[in-house]
Amino acid sequence: MSNADFLPQAAELGKNTSLPSALAPYSVSKISANMINRFILLLFLLLPACMLAQDLHFSQPYHNPMHFNPAQTGAFTGTLRAMGMYRDQWSSVPVSFRTFALGADMKAWERESTIVGAGLLIQQDKAGDAGLSWTQIGLSGSVIRMLNDWNALAAGFGVGFMQRRFDISGLTFRNQWTGDVFDPALPTKENFNQSSGLKPSISAGLSWIFANPDTRTRANLGAGIFHLNQPYVGFQDDAGEKLPSRIAIQANTTIQLNEFLDLVVFGVGQRMKTAQEVLAGGGGRIWLVPEETALQFTLGMRLGDALIPAIQYEFGNWTVGVSYDWNISDFDVATRGRGGFELAVVYRAVPVPPVKAFKSCPIF
Repeated sequence: MSNADFLPQAAELGKNTSLPSALAPYSVSKISANMINRFILLLFLLLPACMLAQDLHFSQPYHNPMHFNPAQTGAFTGTLRAMGMYRDQWSSVPVSFRTFALGADMKAWERESTIVGAGLLIQQDKAGDAGLSWTQIGLSGSVIRMLNDWNALAAGFGVGFMQRRFDISGLTFRNQWTGDVFDPALPTKENFNQSSGLKPSISAGLSWIFANPDTRTRANLGAGIFHLNQPYVGFQDDAGEKLPSRIAIQANTTIQLNEFLDLVVFGVGQRMKTAQEVLAGGGGRIWLVPEETALQFTLGMRLGDALIPAIQYEFGNWTVGVSYDWNISDFDVATRGRGGFELAVVYRAVPVPPVKAFKSCPIF
């Protein structure tokens, strides 16, 4: 993850910025060791207890924060953030899963110690010969309120639409068998809905944000709940399954160790009825050019499923992350350890501070 994932900038935008000081970037100074120690302890106490997810999941959750908590909308360094993610899971078995995510959020309004964020997130998961897909399109908003120079609370709300769909053109049916040969040109004589129609979904979330304005140290802990209205999703007009709510808890922290090295710790837990996911990991970020270019190496684990090595490169306003799931569950009999490849690309627009006026030549 990037330290930019946590909070907005202030210092590099000049003295006229309206952003709170605790949302500002860093220079080098002391950090609150007790605060960080308490945060890390809270992270590891919460994750094992939380989680029973049938919705989409990602191995680099810090690159898709709105998927886990609408309160994360607008909580980043800069004025605009755009991200894209692609995940190819279990391609070594006959039925692979491909997941796509596109999102953008921005600071829509700022005044004194309050920031209002707005975002859009589009996601789709597709699998099988019939291309069974799960598409979600949602809008989210948040309000970030500073408590003091180091701490902030954020509340978020989201509304979206979902659709399940499949395509029978890739399937074969008994009616296409002539008795001697199979003829794909023959009609299937099957008549059923191939999409569930659009269903509304409501989400909400809260987040605590910590930032030392004098260092790269950042911390974030929050929870979101999705499908609060539990809509019915089905392929027939008179039948359907009630979609259970999804609860997600996400935590991220970055601790600056020295000018060139940061410690990174992250975790996420999700529960959706009887399905669950717990993912935690950590690593280090090496700054090749302080505050400009960095390499990050992490190792995560999705409990009971996979080991996940990941590498991330940050340069300018761009971040590119790659991870791979090495399957360690009983399913490795089919996958031979080959779980899933994931690629994330994130762009943040960070305004350049205005150049001070100066005279091109001395006046005598």
